[in-house]
Amino acid sequence: MPTPTDWDAYYRKPAMFAPLTRRITVREILGDIDRLAGHPPPSHIVELGGGNSGFLRALRERFPDARLTAVDRNALGLELVEREMAGDANVATIERDIFAPSDTSDADVVFSVGLVEHFDPEGTARAVAVHFAQVKPGGLVIITFPTPTWLYRIVRGAAERAGIWAFPDERPLETGEVLREVERHADVLDVRINWPIVLTQAIVVARRR
Repeated sequence: MPTPTDWDAYYRKPAMFAPLTRRITVREILGDIDRLAGHPPPSHIVELGGGNSGFLRALRERFPDARLTAVDRNALGLELVEREMAGDANVATIERDIFAPSDTSDADVVFSVGLVEHFDPEGTARAVAVHFAQVKPGGLVIITFPTPTWLYRIVRGAAERAGIWAFPDERPLETGEVLREVERHADVLDVRINWPIVLTQAIVVARRR
């Protein structure tokens, strides 16, 4: 198995372009929620793998009354969330492995950005399933993950040769691998590729049956 990503090191020194790529991805996620989450607006949004989240601030601005929950096993990442969202009583951080038992199943929206690719195929399928265990029936799930387009392969290859690639256990996924598990739980609403972030990610949006 490849060396696990050192998330503490990454959170202390994120990639130079991370703020830009997060802004692009935030726009995509907010657009999906606006179009597809329905009315009234979501009252509870959960981010799996939400350490050092670049998304909760934007979600708070769009949905000022929603509860926001970040789940991650990395203590530093959650500490950074707490600093960013300090004073917001409707933000919760939960330090646990995403596969650990959870009593959170009432979310209107569950999403993850760059999570499900850090496992072997069996672990990826389990990670996808966890999203649907934590969203209520009829709720929206958004999963983004790197996918091996020609652009992804070129950029990652260059980063690896330069010795600056920070995610040794990242396994770029074909959309079919993720969709096989999604379709066991939900109706797929949209599948697309986020090209502007360069290290391309697929976006899968689904509604739990």
